Amino acid sequence: TKCMQEIICGCAGKPERENNSLMRSNCAAMLRLHRTDDGGWYVSENRASHNHELLRTCAEKLHWPSHRRIDTYTRDLVKQLRQNNVNLGKVYSVIGSLFGRMENVPFTKRCLRTFCGMLSREQADDDVRKTMDAFSELGSNDPEFSYVVEVDKESKIKTLLWTNGRSKIQYHNFGDVITFDTTYKTNLYDMPFGLFVGVNNHFQSIIMGGS
Repeated sequence: TKCMQEIICGCAGKPERENNSLMRSNCAAMLRLHRTDDGGWYVSENRASHNHELLRTCAEKLHWPSHRRIDTYTRDLVKQLRQNNVNLGKVYSVIGSLFGRMENVPFTKRCLRTFCGMLSREQADDDVRKTMDAFSELGSNDPEFSYVVEVDKESKIKTLLWTNGRSKIQYHNFGDVITFDTTYKTNLYDMPFGLFVGVNNHFQSIIMGGS
């Protein structure tokens, strides 16, 4: 069981090297807590004097390492917004409204961008699994369903091409003219998405494959 806790100033300690960007100045300000017999805490020592100038505005605290952490509740909100494809700028605006105004947000937009990048990587890994599960289910219901996957050196999906039995029949009957329509890197994964599209005898668009 933890019996002692010290809360120190962000300027405590010496810089690791000269001209370091960290603002460490051997500040001795600190608060020492000890456990009580009933499991609570009490202040056993309080050094209130700092050897440096204190912050003048709340906005300056964003540049301190202690204020670069996103709390659990905000993380959950950001995760839900990103799952609904809300872009980074709008996410930051929503967070700003929760804190009253943008200046009160206790972390930088760079921290939010880093966190969103981590979420995107996690979601991409999970979406690959869901895609493979969906393809397995389609294959069990359609023996003519087929797909080809190409991966890069890191075993990440590079290209993915698929079609089904119905599309193969349509290609056999109406495959004289085909268009390949793409949206170039407009999705969450920054990958182009394309469809092989034709026209049947009723002048209706038909999908013959996707990539």
